[in-house]
Amino acid sequence: MSKYTAPQRIPSKRRSLSHRTLIVLAAGFLVPALLLAIASTPVNAAPSNNPIFATIQDVRNAINAALAPIQNAIADLQTQQANQATQISNLQNSTSKQFKVYDANGQELGILISHTVPTVGVTTVYSTALNRFMFLELEPDSIDGIFYNNVTTFYHSTDCTGTKYAIADDVNRNNTYDDLMPASPSAYYVIPDSETPATVSLNSEEYWYAALNKLVCIGAIRGDTQVYQLQQVGLPFSVPLAAPLHFKYQ
Repeated sequence: MSKYTAPQRIPSKRRSLSHRTLIVLAAGFLVPALLLAIASTPVNAAPSNNPIFATIQDVRNAINAALAPIQNAIADLQTQQANQATQISNLQNSTSKQFKVYDANGQELGILISHTVPTVGVTTVYSTALNRFMFLELEPDSIDGIFYNNVTTFYHSTDCTGTKYAIADDVNRNNTYDDLMPASPSAYYVIPDSETPATVSLNSEEYWYAALNKLVCIGAIRGDTQVYQLQQVGLPFSVPLAAPLHFKYQ
């Protein structure tokens, strides 16, 4: 069967920088700045041909070379965030025809982003109702047999009760900030658009165990951790979805 690929979601390793990351970057800039200030103090520099002592310009060149990868990484992250925002805006505001995704019962799920051969790949759908990406895979281990990216939720409590969190490093590394996060067949979460990372000591975690068809809670002491608070949402369609998926150009 031929492979259809709609305009691809632009991958990004990190959508937002955690507070801890910002502090590390700030320190990375502060130390070179202090070195530059020291280097600017008038001194009698050694001759440029002296093999032992570096000149002030040599120090400046070394600092610039050390800063270059950090500056390039920050610029790359900013570009990826801008591209992601542009893609979402285009999907929300587009009036042209697009491939729409439906389940076998005719429920509209959203706009098709990418689709591979059925039963062996993941179909990426953008839900205009949720303003989130969804990943569908017809596999028994998936939640409801179709949701691919189930999320592990974390708690300050020791028994998986109370506020649910997602670890910020996991969210940023897996590029899931704008994704629907299924936790069980009856619980689906998102990270609110206005949410910023908080520091919480974690003591338990919960995940969907497909073999037992249930949520499992285990102890998981992590100490102070950067997390996003999760918000539960209702789906704009009924689950479980009926396979196979259908696509219409509308």
